[in-house]
Amino acid sequence: MPRVSVSARRSAGFSLDDAARIRQMIVSDSPSECPQCGFPLEATVGEDGDRSIWLVRCHGCGRSLVMQQPKS
Repeated sequence: MPRVSVSARRSAGFSLDDAARIRQMIVSDSPSECPQCGFPLEATVGEDGDRSIWLVRCHGCGRSLVMQQPKS
């Protein structure tokens, strides 16, 4: 059986539907699981001037997402 490297199994990113679901989970402060593999998502929040920026990563499947939102 051929071996598959970790990088070959990883996908480029989330679909737009998945990104919308993840954003809703983050904004509503509910537990976030990757819509593709069910692994817990890790969200890192930062600030850039008048915006909040989230880097959301899944260490299970390797997908990631960057979201921006104006600060309230």
